[in-house]
Amino acid sequence: MSNRVIQCTVFDSSKYVFKQVPGLFLFTAKDTPVAFTAGMTSDSSTWQGDILVFTHVITNKGQGYSSSSGKFTAPRDGTYVFTVTAVSWDSNYLSLDIVHDGLSKVRTMSEDSARYQTGTNLVVLELDRGDAVWVKRHRGRGYDTHSVPLTTFSGFIL
Repeated sequence: MSNRVIQCTVFDSSKYVFKQVPGLFLFTAKDTPVAFTAGMTSDSSTWQGDILVFTHVITNKGQGYSSSSGKFTAPRDGTYVFTVTAVSWDSNYLSLDIVHDGLSKVRTMSEDSARYQTGTNLVVLELDRGDAVWVKRHRGRGYDTHSVPLTTFSGFIL
C-alpha cells in the first residue's frame, strides 16, 4: 500500500497538500508556522567554543531549533530568514557567523574599541528539508547577556 501525494483541486493548493490513502483522505496545511527565537540568559567572558548554543528557547514553532545542539533543522523546504545579535563581553572582540550546512553565509562583528559592542546580521536562505543552520564563532571570545536575552538567534519561514 503506497501513499500518493497530489495537489488538491477542490481547495487552494497553495495552502494544502492532499494525501490519498485507500479509504482515507488527509489534508495537511503547507503554511504550518516555522519560527524560533533562542537566547542566552547567562554571560561568559571567556567563551571560545565553536557553535554558540542558545539554551533559552523563547519560541520554537515547528520544533526546528535544538537547544542542545544549537542547530536549526528545516522541517520543510522553503525560504527562511535568520538573524543573530551578539553583545561582546566588556571590551572583547567577537565575530560570529550564521552557517548553512557548513558554509558561513553572513558575519557579525563587535569591535574591542569600546565596551559591550553589539554585532548583528540577517540572511535569507533557500533551505531543503533537513538542512541545518547554526551560529559559530569566527573570532574573539565572550558574550554578554542578561536574564532577558541580549544575545539571540532567530529564524522563520517566509
